[in-house]
Amino acid sequence: MTLMPSPPVLEVEAAALSAAEHAPHTDRAGRLPDAVAEALTGTGLLAHFVPRAFGGAAGRFDDCLPALLRLAEADPSAGWCAAIMASMSRMAAYLPAAGQQAVWAHGPHVSLAGTLQPAGTATPTPGGWLLSGRWPYCSGVHHARWALLSAVPEGAPGPRFLLVPRSAWTTEPTWSGAVGLRGTGSDTLVLDTEVFVPEDHSFTREQLFTAADPPADGDCYRVPHEAISGLFFAVPLLGTARAALTAWTAAASRNPSAGSLRDSDAALATASGKIDAADLLLRRAARTCDEPDALTALLAARCRRDHATAAGLLNGAVQTLFHSAGVRATSGTGALSRLWRDASTAALHPALAVPPAAQAYATRLLRPAE
Repeated sequence: MTLMPSPPVLEVEAAALSAAEHAPHTDRAGRLPDAVAEALTGTGLLAHFVPRAFGGAAGRFDDCLPALLRLAEADPSAGWCAAIMASMSRMAAYLPAAGQQAVWAHGPHVSLAGTLQPAGTATPTPGGWLLSGRWPYCSGVHHARWALLSAVPEGAPGPRFLLVPRSAWTTEPTWSGAVGLRGTGSDTLVLDTEVFVPEDHSFTREQLFTAADPPADGDCYRVPHEAISGLFFAVPLLGTARAALTAWTAAASRNPSAGSLRDSDAALATASGKIDAADLLLRRAARTCDEPDALTALLAARCRRDHATAAGLLNGAVQTLFHSAGVRATSGTGALSRLWRDASTAALHPALAVPPAAQAYATRLLRPAE
């Protein structure tokens, strides 16, 4: 009998301490320090959604939330990159067997980057495609070993994801002027010359979004992407809001202001209530997706709605804390200022946008025949 490797255990405290220590420098440098990126690799998060056949956990969504939250509280940029890498590992499990083997042949702790937005040019050629172009907003690209890039091949009915190795790309520094989440290093991935991508290193967007017949075995691969995608962006925002509440509370304890005590009390109660409400929404969404057999189209749309709703609550909570802190909060070197910038940026991600989530939910609830 063949014994499978033991699944990785999520141990993030050392990485969180490293991320917190480096956070101000990370914000200025525009990318994660190598030490933090290496620490993330050792947390087990990169392997959490890797198929068991390669030593991963094929894990539950709810089980990875505490680890992602701890990292995001330490540094939102580190938490964001960890969440993206975990999500990309789940996506890579949709690759055919040869593609999975290429990524995880030497172990499950492999960092991947990528984008959902189609770009570039994919020209059909015998056995695969020739891929070239530019893919912006590629979080964690500087430390990734592989990338899943979306493109619409010539003559194809829709987008595909194509796997490319680190040796194939360069980066263009387009993230340096970002308002927040500066440390994610979400620069542009560039394929200056055509890269051959074999057929078995690719899968369709439709496969990911319908979760139909995933090549890997595990419940986490049986969830349509739109039902779970927003979780990986909303959870780092939850950690950011928690960190902002901690920073605000510490400042309020050091510098009580009797004249505005009532306003401060209201800000604290309102912000903390929104954070707790968002936490409940996101945990429910994760647990819903952990039961794919019961995941109806309406429940999937509700999860998407809850991701967007939680993001609005969390961004609102951070805005409340920031504005109630007064002029002290505007210090460019202060933690609350950085966290406010990070939250404001995270909330803008398309996966957390209310209009498409609202339309999907309303359609499933009110117009199920459409």
